[in-house]
Amino acid sequence: MLLDDIIADSRWDMTYLGMQIMVEGLALAAFGFITQMTTEPLLKALLRNVMADEARHVAFGVLSLQEFYAQLSAAEIRERQEFAFEAAVRMRDRFLQQEVWERMGVDVREATQFLLQTPERDIFQSMLFSKIVPNCRKLGLLDAADGWLRQRFTELGVIQFEHWEDTAEELAVA
Repeated sequence: MLLDDIIADSRWDMTYLGMQIMVEGLALAAFGFITQMTTEPLLKALLRNVMADEARHVAFGVLSLQEFYAQLSAAEIRERQEFAFEAAVRMRDRFLQQEVWERMGVDVREATQFLLQTPERDIFQSMLFSKIVPNCRKLGLLDAADGWLRQRFTELGVIQFEHWEDTAEELAVA
């Protein structure tokens, strides 16, 4: 549904924010997670190449949006902040697989509580937000509109990633 929402929006910058920053950030986190979990050298090498390509997509999104966002009104920025937050929460919650548990007849609350306590989920969530939060900061979304997005990310417990390398910095190092 998130992809449908992103693609259906007629504003180019919302599509870029959704795809280049949020979804590609999710891809970076997923591939990074698999890279950390696997011991297969060939798979690690392949995933590093895929991650480099995904990082270029995210960096392009940041570069494309920075200047544009500097020109938007406070109301327009708030709309982008709300979209980024909603997308982040939806991506985080998607990995709880609530629809799957429901369809299988498993108690969704119990399954969710179990998944919330797994160390792998914590690692993945950290990786996801370590990509999204710095890029939102670089776009000026964290502190605009009286820090609305900063407050939401603080409540989610992910604001600590704010000063991690954003994707453009990662590419410069690689």
